[in-house]
Amino acid sequence: MPTDPHAVPPETAARAELLLGRLLSPLRLLGHMTLAVGFALVSAVFFSSVEFSADGETDDARTGLLVGLPALAVATWLLALLLRSGHRAAAELTPLLRAAPLAAPSMPGRRLLWGAVSVLGLLFTLVCLGAGAREAFAGSDGEPGDGLVAAALIVWGLLSLAWSVPGLVRALRHRRPRWVPPPAGWASGQPPVESALPPPDSPEGRRRQLYANYRSTAEPWALSRLSARASRWIGGLSRWGVLLLSALLCLVGCGLALLAAVLPRRSDDLLVWPLLALTAGFLLLLLLEIVHYGSRAGFLVLFVLGGICVAIMGWQGHQELALRDRGEWATAEIVSKRSPARGGTTCEVRLVDDGRLLSQRLASCEREGIGDRLPLYYDPRDRVAPAREVPTLALPAGFGGVGGSVLLITTLASVNDGHTRRRRLDLVGRGA
Repeated sequence: MPTDPHAVPPETAARAELLLGRLLSPLRLLGHMTLAVGFALVSAVFFSSVEFSADGETDDARTGLLVGLPALAVATWLLALLLRSGHRAAAELTPLLRAAPLAAPSMPGRRLLWGAVSVLGLLFTLVCLGAGAREAFAGSDGEPGDGLVAAALIVWGLLSLAWSVPGLVRALRHRRPRWVPPPAGWASGQPPVESALPPPDSPEGRRRQLYANYRSTAEPWALSRLSARASRWIGGLSRWGVLLLSALLCLVGCGLALLAAVLPRRSDDLLVWPLLALTAGFLLLLLLEIVHYGSRAGFLVLFVLGGICVAIMGWQGHQELALRDRGEWATAEIVSKRSPARGGTTCEVRLVDDGRLLSQRLASCEREGIGDRLPLYYDPRDRVAPAREVPTLALPAGFGGVGGSVLLITTLASVNDGHTRRRRLDLVGRGA
């Protein structure tokens, strides 16, 4: 009988390394990126065709369709082939690692590459969705928004999201656990290597299995761990009880962001910073509680994205509410322009009536030149950047609605998944 119950046959380890190498191949990542860019270009061609058709340029619209439809068919066919080959490797790797979990190779370089590129894709998603929402509701350069441009940006954001989330999940999956229970029937006279670990059937052993999908099987930190009574109470809640509690806590986090948007304009604008910090800290504590409850890591990416959107709602809502309540119309003159390599053009403006130079710069002034005069809606306290029109609150409302919905749905899905796993391991109620 072997001396190590967790010994992995060499052929199993080699097969697992080969399959995971196929899934995390840099060439496969390049293929996914190329297809994502291809779908973005195809969508741009279709939106251009729609614009040509609306302008009466039927020949250009027809040419765009003749180019876009075959390109879409080819890109879809290549994507199907790429996904099919990856599915075959994953379908063989998953049961292999379920039977021999310690056979999973680490491959930190490839995981880091996939994770970094996926995170960049998520940031690009936020940029596209934010720019699309701004174009749809507010427009740019003092002109009404262009619906086709907004739709194209939103489509690009959704394409980037559909590409980034699976890539990040792939980078986090199929990792080697720190501890696995010994196989059934193992002789008591030959203990496993980790003989000091608790028995698998004990509460501590089952709790280690609950956290086996994280980097460590140790119990993650959470605020509720500071109180043994609170930990037992949360662990003993029913499914509906824990869902109700998590929904209430999520709504409290959204309420703090809303408070950051509303309260500072009535007292002091600098109050927005501690309120936003309080919101971020509360959402971080809620995230740690979700991790401690046993949710899988895939849900946490969407939770972070929703939290970012809610924080943007708090900041942008404060800016637009303060300007709408305190703002005044005045004629201003452009004094200087700044066009950094990253970010949009901003201008320094001076009020014509009293010669006052505003410290807050005007955004989106690419078409104006130095010395041009234009009507502005500005803050007499000079705490909020001026605008070309009275704020409509459409942008913060959009971020708040999307971010709050994503936060609530992700929280409920995470807690529901954690309760299911806890119940399967008999960690609910007395078993907790």
